[in-house]
Amino acid sequence: MAVRKVVTRSGHGVRGYFPSRKMSRMVAWESQLERDAIMLLEFSPGVVGFREQPARVYFDQDGERHLYIPDFEVKLADGRLLHVEVKPESKLRKPDIARRFAAITAHYTRSDNGFSILTEKVIRKEPRLGNLRLLAYHQPDDAASPEMLAHIQKLALLPAQTVAGAAAVLGDVRAVYQLLAANEYGCDLDSPIRAESRIFPVGKEARHETLFV
Repeated sequence: MAVRKVVTRSGHGVRGYFPSRKMSRMVAWESQLERDAIMLLEFSPGVVGFREQPARVYFDQDGERHLYIPDFEVKLADGRLLHVEVKPESKLRKPDIARRFAAITAHYTRSDNGFSILTEKVIRKEPRLGNLRLLAYHQPDDAASPEMLAHIQKLALLPAQTVAGAAAVLGDVRAVYQLLAANEYGCDLDSPIRAESRIFPVGKEARHETLFV
């Protein structure tokens, strides 16, 4: 549960909710950059779970105690917890904000949780972001449904190495996108997903990878 209400009626920014299949609920976001960051968390194999506005963190700066609420808490597949701040690059260049986050970063070096700041340079890297939007659109309601299991079994019997080849086996390219969205199959997300894109079954090692580290 968030330590404060995320989406409110006040303010002029764009706010909303992302339908997370990984978390089986709607995840609130307070900016479009946060919304896009959620897709990195949603489709990172190495992210087991995440939640917004997770905790109140107190840190020291210039001899005074200050409050900080991270945007997200991320649980990684290796068991680590990571607090994440989503911030535009331009804001981080402001002296007062830069000093604040230097103090916050120093605080985390002495804590059990890791800390990472994600800017648009990572979050909105193309063509990866476009690929994630494609996968978000085709995310299956249930990754363990009989239909999804049948797709996996069919490709095990008739292996395919490309999106087009898998689509020919399954009879529908949307089924291929669903397998990619469910992390049953992987591809190079830093290249546009096309018919000729190579795909592969996701092994245990790949399930520890993240898209933002």
